Amino acid sequence: MAIDQRLLPLHSARIRRAEFPAGYFKLGDAGLIAGAIAVVCILSILYLAQTGRVATAGYRLQELEQQHTELLREAEQYEYRIAQASRLDAIAARAQALGLRPATSEQQRYTTIEVPAVAVVATSN
Repeated sequence: MAIDQRLLPLHSARIRRAEFPAGYFKLGDAGLIAGAIAVVCILSILYLAQTGRVATAGYRLQELEQQHTELLREAEQYEYRIAQASRLDAIAARAQALGLRPATSEQQRYTTIEVPAVAVVATSN
């Protein structure tokens, strides 16, 4: 079974190339200039797109840093409020404002709880 070379795609491409000996793809000066302008335009568009993305990311980062600073300030304010509310004199003043008074010795009751001497071992289920 012989393969006819006229049917092969490479053979037909060689024949066409032989028909155009000056160059299969001849652009000329105008074509080269147009191609160079197109490449420069595409590279410019890509550069501008990248610059826009970087600028947007910079603005977002600045917003996040500002939000972080505000949250830190708010956390410090809450810590200060907790510290003020946890002072014993402030607790006593609030208790007196609510009408509470210290317990008397007659009001105090103590209970003794006996703990067995057996060792307690924790088990997991």
